[in-house]
Amino acid sequence: MNFQNGRTLSIGFALVAIVTTALVVALAGGGSEELAYALAGGIGVAVVIIGSYGISARKGLPHSHSVAIASIVLGVVYMVALTVRLLTEFGA
Repeated sequence: MNFQNGRTLSIGFALVAIVTTALVVALAGGGSEELAYALAGGIGVAVVIIGSYGISARKGLPHSHSVAIASIVLGVVYMVALTVRLLTEFGA
């Protein structure tokens, strides 16, 4: 596997993420519906994070600033998911 090629590395990471997601869902006792939800959620979050990095990089920000913006977006997405979970689990 050529790790210098960015496309090969991206495909490798995507395969590792998909296999890990399937393994976690299977170990947690989920079925195909839960696996579909997990994969769809993962794809959605990945699009938002990679998109925020891409937009930041295209605007001329340095790599470190683009990574910081993507990290902040990941934190915001996580906090929104946690808030939704708490509100639906314990009520408002």
